[in-house]
Amino acid sequence: MLFLICCLLFAAFPERVLVGAQSGLALSLNAVVPSLLPFMLVSTCLIKSKFSYPLGSIVSKILSPILGISPTGCVCLITGLIGGYGAGAKAVFECYKENEIDKEEAETLLAFSNNAGPLFVIGTVGISFFSHRQTGIILYIVQVITALFLCVIFCFNNKYEKTSVAKEWEFYKKNKPPIGELIAKSAASSGKAIINVVVFVVAFSAISQVLPTERFPLISGILEVTKGCSELSRRGTKILPLISALLSWGGLSVHFQTNALAGGKLNLRKYYIGKIAGAIVSYFITYFVYSDPYLMLFLSIVIFSVFLCFLVVKNLILKQLRQP
Repeated sequence: MLFLICCLLFAAFPERVLVGAQSGLALSLNAVVPSLLPFMLVSTCLIKSKFSYPLGSIVSKILSPILGISPTGCVCLITGLIGGYGAGAKAVFECYKENEIDKEEAETLLAFSNNAGPLFVIGTVGISFFSHRQTGIILYIVQVITALFLCVIFCFNNKYEKTSVAKEWEFYKKNKPPIGELIAKSAASSGKAIINVVVFVVAFSAISQVLPTERFPLISGILEVTKGCSELSRRGTKILPLISALLSWGGLSVHFQTNALAGGKLNLRKYYIGKIAGAIVSYFITYFVYSDPYLMLFLSIVIFSVFLCFLVVKNLILKQLRQP
């Protein structure tokens, strides 16, 4: 049904569709591919080389007791926070294909590992759209806080196993593939993933060009986050909470990319719940941050204190539940 509607719209407004597709292609070549492909390539090499095992073991010494995720989950989360949309999801799917995580953990990780990256939030939104680097930095910090908050919520009852860095290092040395094979497979896998991303960006840019997004830019943001943020930014910093929510939401374009990467092998119910919850959390955090600096400081102290108390109570409860 959706496909039929798109075909009818494309047939009715061919000129606007052409402009939208050209805009989406230019956006992909100038922003999406340069910011996303290097992180996808590096993360895929990291996982296929098995180096994610010792790296995850090191990172998990700090993050696992706090967040309740496995060493491999820590790698996926960091990849999503640094690499941006697509990179986190790609890392989760690669780990699932390599049998480093099971299906349930992969579905849980997707809820908070496919995030807006610093290059997009700080560079594109902050500097390009608002001409203010600090705005981009604050928006990115909100994205990180939101992802960590969702991680704690979704992984409250998770059990993680402590791993030995030395053993994981030995496993990596015994199982790492030849460098030529590693690069070839990683490049092919990343190239396939980036083509999916570009196709969806172009398609949704064409769709948004047909819809009345000039009058209702939120519609554009729900469909494709980059164009939506660009149009909303013209209304000034008062609209920042909404932009922050859209960054956490990601847009239907990103969700279709995630679905394409999953290939029907994973249930995305938790993913969509995490995206909706993340948008709500990001909106209110950004709203309070920009409403009053003193209120922001007070709330930061309160939230940090509550968060620490929550982690202490969580660890005590889980410790009691795991006792025989």
